[in-house]
Amino acid sequence: MNRPSVRKATRYAFLLGEHISHSLSPAVHNPAFAALGLDYEYGLLDVPPARLPEALARMRQPDCLGGNITMPYKHDVLAAAEECSETVRRCGAASILINRDGRFVLQNNDVEAIAACLSRRAATVAKGPAVIVGAGGSAAAMLEALRRVPPTRVLVLARRPEAAEALAERARGWVPVPVEAGHLQEGAKALAEATLIFNATPLGVREGDPSPVPREALRPGLLVYDIVYRRDGLNRLQSEALAAGALVCDGMRHIFEQAPFTFQMLTGREAPREVMLESLVAATGRRPLDWGSDGTV
Repeated sequence: MNRPSVRKATRYAFLLGEHISHSLSPAVHNPAFAALGLDYEYGLLDVPPARLPEALARMRQPDCLGGNITMPYKHDVLAAAEECSETVRRCGAASILINRDGRFVLQNNDVEAIAACLSRRAATVAKGPAVIVGAGGSAAAMLEALRRVPPTRVLVLARRPEAAEALAERARGWVPVPVEAGHLQEGAKALAEATLIFNATPLGVREGDPSPVPREALRPGLLVYDIVYRRDGLNRLQSEALAAGALVCDGMRHIFEQAPFTFQMLTGREAPREVMLESLVAATGRRPLDWGSDGTV
């Protein structure tokens, strides 16, 4: 289980997950803490499932503010929490854990990040259907964001259609537009008609991964939100979407949009957004894609 560093800070925050050594979160949050004169440090708790109870015990300590939760623990932490937001309950997953005097309060900043990006293209989103590729926690977060910035309808596509249908059935209770489900292999027509396509799968994380969206479905003006990011550049979906004239939000933009919400929840202070953005750029050598723009906040 990783400590943030040998430096002694007064308070700590962590990203809790497994296989997270690549995370950009410390590079974004630590400069922001320093910019506000806060003697805090953000580190990683990179643990296998067998050590999850130990990691959660560390996050209950008085010197821990809380932190972020990533795979594979976004659902598991619900059982350890004393309080969950309505967003967390609807999604069935949490991505922020706040330690309030030993009590865990859960929020979901995936939803906040997606909604922030969608709100900048709300008029376009409203013109047609949205297609979500995948049926896990990220897909649930997208559905919750679409509750706030609705399209005309939503289709959830997955390799396991029963998982897509289960998620769609849950979402029908709180998404204000029709929500349907289907098999990914049978989704070509829906992808070709979509106004917004959201990749909620891990495809694109590794070099050589295929795109989860056929190239022929990509076209000028299409909105593509890919939750995946790579430090070394764009993945196949992002590159092909941009080449086709689509407008792309990539996983780095998702990380950036998450960060200010997390910062405010942890510290009670307004986040220094420009510091966070420049820190992210310094760590990766490029600016995140904001609907295919130059990444200006």
